[in-house]
Amino acid sequence: MLIIGEKGEFGLLMNIKLEILKNAMIAQTRKTGVTANNLANLNTSGYKRDVAFVDYLKDSQNSNLKVETDFSQGQLKQTNNPLDLALAGRGFFTVETNQGETYTRNGHFQVGQDGLLKTSNGNPVIGNGGWINISTDGMKAGKINVTTRGEVYQNNELIDVLRIVDFESYIGLKKTGENLFVNTGNISSELVDEPVVKQGNLEVSNVSPVGEMIEMIEIQRQFESSQRTAKIIDSVLGRAVNDIGKYR
Repeated sequence: MLIIGEKGEFGLLMNIKLEILKNAMIAQTRKTGVTANNLANLNTSGYKRDVAFVDYLKDSQNSNLKVETDFSQGQLKQTNNPLDLALAGRGFFTVETNQGETYTRNGHFQVGQDGLLKTSNGNPVIGNGGWINISTDGMKAGKINVTTRGEVYQNNELIDVLRIVDFESYIGLKKTGENLFVNTGNISSELVDEPVVKQGNLEVSNVSPVGEMIEMIEIQRQFESSQRTAKIIDSVLGRAVNDIGKYR
């Protein structure tokens, strides 16, 4: 026999559980989006995967989805393109955008029509002396050689040194699109004393396709489990309403 308290404690409890399940399913849906975005950037040079986890708030039926970036090193792939640069170890290339200074691990660079070294999206790459002009006549690029320390030579003449920086903490670094990061937390940065730059190489993304597919399957199973539980609670509530009507 189903016993309902005078104030409907049973129904209230079920409603709370439904609210918890609803929030969990919303978080699981968002986690699916994060995982799908990782897979979509599997072949994006220098891409850093995002990791999502649900933070269940104490003494509350709400939950927060937190997303953090995994900054672990990706493997290096040889391209033999002199304008492809990879960082082995610490640091970020510095890039100028409309948002100010931004940072990237994607060293797939090109020469703009103005002779400047730029990202594939047309943003100038910054050296210790500012924008890096590697053209011989304002248009045509000369022979480019980049040392492991980031020194940029044009026809054996030192032009500039890549501005490679690192941060005391990556917590304040947030993705801003185009595979760039912006320092939103005013985290102090410093030039990397001894960077390791590999010319003719690119850092591949640190996304594991197998790992992301397993994550996707687990999220789907969790969502289906939450969905089944919600249907059971809804069914119990429906029977409870009908039973109340019978005993009046």
